[in-house]
Amino acid sequence: MISIKTAQAAARHWELDFKTLRPDLRLQGSPERCLCRTAFEDKAGQVFVLEKISPAQLGTKQLICRVLDHLCAHGLNQVVPYLKSTEGACPSFCEDGWWLASPFIAGTSLDRPAYIQDAPKGEALARFLCGLTMHAETILHDPALPCFSLKQYILGMERQMEQHDPDTGHRVSPVLGFLKKSFMDRHDTLATAFCHGDYHPLNVIWQDDAVSAVIDWEFCGIKPDIYDAANLVGCIGMEHPSGLTGGLVLSFLDAMRRNAPVSTQSWKVFAGFVLALRFAWLAEWLRKKDHEMIELEIVYMHLLMDNMEALKQAWGLSPAG
Repeated sequence: MISIKTAQAAARHWELDFKTLRPDLRLQGSPERCLCRTAFEDKAGQVFVLEKISPAQLGTKQLICRVLDHLCAHGLNQVVPYLKSTEGACPSFCEDGWWLASPFIAGTSLDRPAYIQDAPKGEALARFLCGLTMHAETILHDPALPCFSLKQYILGMERQMEQHDPDTGHRVSPVLGFLKKSFMDRHDTLATAFCHGDYHPLNVIWQDDAVSAVIDWEFCGIKPDIYDAANLVGCIGMEHPSGLTGGLVLSFLDAMRRNAPVSTQSWKVFAGFVLALRFAWLAEWLRKKDHEMIELEIVYMHLLMDNMEALKQAWGLSPAG
């Protein structure tokens, strides 16, 4: 909980004239991305968000600040850059730690799970990804951007499960075997691009069917060019399996195939990539010891694997992909 006194003191680092806290406002995105956060209103009636971060997050947040500034400066309107302090810092050290400030963006709530049938939202999500790829071209060679190999991540998980969680390892062993036959050898040949890294509808601030802003960039970096699209589709199916062939996913994939600069090779392994990315989510549930979600994730992995050919056909992808 951030006190009025602390918020007032922090706001001064951005020359923001604090008026009152706004606990009535729902903040979008994961609260785990910071130690604590709050919305406040200044005396001009504008609303901002303050986030306190840990020292361990400083490097990541500095990179995110630079990335968002760059994307905004190059014309990507659906990002919300953090504000620079009066000293030009982002994040800024004030009071007893590191802080970030950004404008508060109001949005409309998703109608869950009904939104998975919403074709206009799928088109809007595809438009953002196409714009991200275009506007991020000039930062592709930034040495500070992390490069991520999903293949190596999964193989590392396999070793960890063998040593520390053999029961879970046994239950996902058929999925690992499937991916080793159909996906792993192709992974390292895929074209790469700058990716958001955690792209799904709950990391979007919506204005009805339009993408107003995309948030939570903690996992951005260089990844296979199909990464964000595969993560999105997998998350829609986790909302409800019917979403895998619902209006949002089908319109999203149609728009992506028509407009996104995604390589042919990537589309060939797209369905496998959707499945492979679920290991990153399984790792999250294992870290949290969320047994209900672990169980659900394993069931979902097997559902994807067992219905792979039918999904490829529904998505308009080659059965040989």
